[in-house]
Amino acid sequence: MKIMLIGASAAGKTTLIQSLSNEEIRYDKTQAVEYIGNFIDTPGEYMQQRGYWGPLTITSHDADIICFVQDSSSEDCWFSPGSANKFSKPVVGIATKTDKDESNLRRAHSYLALAGCTTVFDVSAYTGDGIPELVDNLHAMLEKYQKDNARRYEDGYFD
Repeated sequence: MKIMLIGASAAGKTTLIQSLSNEEIRYDKTQAVEYIGNFIDTPGEYMQQRGYWGPLTITSHDADIICFVQDSSSEDCWFSPGSANKFSKPVVGIATKTDKDESNLRRAHSYLALAGCTTVFDVSAYTGDGIPELVDNLHAMLEKYQKDNARRYEDGYFD
């Protein structure tokens, strides 16, 4: 299973990957598309500069699930309306930094809904809130995706 995270700089993509991978959380600025275990981490600049949407779209073909990551404490929204429709894979929203005092989940959810995410998860990589629910749901989504698309892949692809 490959999960691709897309979001603005400092949205919490790399930190979320560290949390999901049970790694020590440390600041690490993503400079290029990185394949980290079952994750594809993308630089925020790719989201914020429309000229890089081509490489994001091409890289998404390596993923089974796309996650749009929105910092719940940020007033900025970099997702275009309906941008989830650009991908032929399941796209979910993740509102990060729910532990911050400035967190505004209503705003983050509205940004992700505008982008086309019908499912949104609220998480804090630092406190672990929402992480188990996210993991369970990603596994369930992958199983459904595998079942619905089994004929498109050769045996053993999802192993």
